Formats: sequence, C-alpha cells, structure tokens
Amino acid sequence: MAFATLDSAMNLRSFRTTRLYDIAGRLLLVLVLASCTPLASPYSEQSYRNATELKAHSLALVAVSGEAFSQHQDEVRALLTDIDAAYEYARGLPQNQVVTEQWRLIRDPNSQFVGKFAAEWQRKGQFGALFRQEYAGEIAFAFDTIICVEITKKAAADCGPVQEGQ
Repeated sequence: MAFATLDSAMNLRSFRTTRLYDIAGRLLLVLVLASCTPLASPYSEQSYRNATELKAHSLALVAVSGEAFSQHQDEVRALLTDIDAAYEYARGLPQNQVVTEQWRLIRDPNSQFVGKFAAEWQRKGQFGALFRQEYAGEIAFAFDTIICVEITKKAAADCGPVQEGQ
C-alpha cells in the first residue's frame, strides 16, 4: 500500500498501535464487568439509547469527513455536546465506572475515538478514505463496548457476535 507521505504512514502506524492498547483495555473492562455483574449498576435504557444513537451520529459524520470540516462544524459541535451529556449521565449512575470510563475515552481528544476524530478533522480539514475507514472501525467498537455492557447488565449474558442461526 502506497502512502502519499511518510508522515501519513507513520500516523497510521501510531494509530494502529494505540488501537491495540485501547482494545485490550476495553476488553479487560468488559471482562471485569462480566465477572462482577452484581457489583455493576442496573441496566439503563437511557444509557443504551445514548450509545446506539450517538454511535449512528458519529459514524454518519465519519462518513462525510472526506468533505471540508467547515461544512459540518455545527454537527460536530452538537455531537460532542451530546457525548458530553451521555458521559455526565453515565457518571451519575452508581457503580457505573466501566461505562463512565468508556464514555470518557470516546470524548477524549487524546484517545482514538470521537474526541480525537473531531479534533483531527478540524485540524486537517478533511480525511481520505483510509483514515475514514480506520476511524469508523475504532469508533464503532468503542460504542459497541458500551452497548455490550448495557446488554450484559440486562440479560446477564454474553453479547459477543451473534452466530448465524441464533
């Protein structure tokens, strides 16, 4: 695969390395929650709704990030405000540290998720297809972690990938 510049190749390598650490941390959090379900907060329909709706909005913005940031800055600002609200909601629930930490990561401009995506899009102006694809996968996984945790709270079951025929 050819890169336009060495800088973009190095950024992608750094992006992928950091991604592995983020994935490992999130998986550890999910495993801890799954093993300690009675210590977790009860299922929250609002938290589940926040995660599913904000995932859809985030991925919609990633899809159009090949366009100029200036065309979408109001949408980005609204999304970040909604993510901040979801974080504050999760933080207010008792025994909800796992979900709260995941929301913190999603909004953090130094993590690999929506906060960083928004900051980078604003800084660079637009993204190429490769970066859009990478960010979409990262962001979807981050939201899926919250969705999984909430489903696990409700059903007390594993919410891994559904196998065909189930």
